[in-house]
Amino acid sequence: MSFNYYDLPQEQQQYLASRFDNYGLDPELAYNHLIPIDVKLQGADFVEEFMRNKHISHIYPQSSYPDLGDRLDNVFLEDPSANLARGADIASPDEIFNAQLDNSQDAWDMDFDDNGILDQWEAFY
Repeated sequence: MSFNYYDLPQEQQQYLASRFDNYGLDPELAYNHLIPIDVKLQGADFVEEFMRNKHISHIYPQSSYPDLGDRLDNVFLEDPSANLARGADIASPDEIFNAQLDNSQDAWDMDFDDNGILDQWEAFY
């Protein structure tokens, strides 16, 4: 388990940097503030798996508020389907809260797409 970005293996640092850099976010600050402790507790490999299944969503969409695109206080992690369904609408406090709850649940049940089958086992079904 790694609570410090720079304690992560280089491979995970590079992956996270590539994701967060796309939005002009500092990878260390984003790691510290966006990734739930429940995810970090499971180790570097799980942090990467978690992030591969999440979108970096904007509260105020980049299309309408481009000056807020790189603000850490304007982003949160959520399932791709929820982000895509909202489109260019402003994320409500309920949507942000629900995303945070889902992130915590995903950290424990590893069912990122919420279909009832653990994603690591889906290849077998």
